[in-house]
Amino acid sequence: MEIRKLQLIGGSSYMISLPKRWVKENGLDQGDELILQVDGCVVKIFPKKSVENVFKVKIDRIPSVEDKFLRRFIYALYIQGPDEIVIEDTISPRVITKLGEIVRDLIGMEIIDVADGRIVMKCLLSTQDFDVKGVLKRMCQIIMEMMDVIEEFIRRGNPSALDVIPKLEEEADRFYLLALRLEHRLLREISCPARWDELKQLLGMRLIAKLLEKVADALYDTSEFVAEWRDREILPVLLDLRRVFRMVLESYFEGDVLECENGIEMAEDLEERILNIRSSKEGAPCKLALESLLEACRHVKSIGEIAFNKAVRETFSV
Repeated sequence: MEIRKLQLIGGSSYMISLPKRWVKENGLDQGDELILQVDGCVVKIFPKKSVENVFKVKIDRIPSVEDKFLRRFIYALYIQGPDEIVIEDTISPRVITKLGEIVRDLIGMEIIDVADGRIVMKCLLSTQDFDVKGVLKRMCQIIMEMMDVIEEFIRRGNPSALDVIPKLEEEADRFYLLALRLEHRLLREISCPARWDELKQLLGMRLIAKLLEKVADALYDTSEFVAEWRDREILPVLLDLRRVFRMVLESYFEGDVLECENGIEMAEDLEERILNIRSSKEGAPCKLALESLLEACRHVKSIGEIAFNKAVRETFSV
């Protein structure tokens, strides 16, 4: 850590010198532009040209064109955060069509060129268009929508009401992949001990994103089983799950350690209630619906535990 003095220049401007080694390592010269990012009492400085660098990846051969592998492969490339993906391989029209379907599921990604033995995919989003926290909040909104739809079905018994659930679950998956992509982009920028706190927050956000994706999956399963088991007894469980979910997410974003503790305790109580109801019920749809809600509840409790640790960490400084 270096300590440098702030200097007053011209009676109205302040200046601080930059380490010569840092200037040389980043290939900077007089007149080059720097980006200043102000975050409370912290000012971060980036060379403008380093931020403008385009991250490209080139794939010489796709190992397999089997549908499931191809989707997993393109998803894995996307979440690494490249601005451009170039595939140089002889690909059949069927596979090109499949690639188009896969890319349409990725927020911001488009196929911009298809030629003999070459496909170019480009991300049309800049890192300023989204932030990880905003993406997590959108995932939370989608999950709340799923809970609302299931509640509406239980109250009114209209089977078509559940038709939107698969679309919402797919949307949650798309934002989960976007969250991973943004996290990978940020990880590439974090390389010094001074930014390790950011790294801790980023890793926590990655866990939250995965748990939110799992909650959405569990609610999708719940909707499938609830369609066969029309019992209003599940409604109070769903409403309490929504209440706990809202509480732990608000405590995560606001850093309220007492609310985190309340949310965790409520999740534990709800978990026990679901287990008791499940043990007293008969029939596969009933038990499977409760099992899915139990899974969602456990993921929500895990979010509360991460929120609690984050809130405690924010109460002290080192």
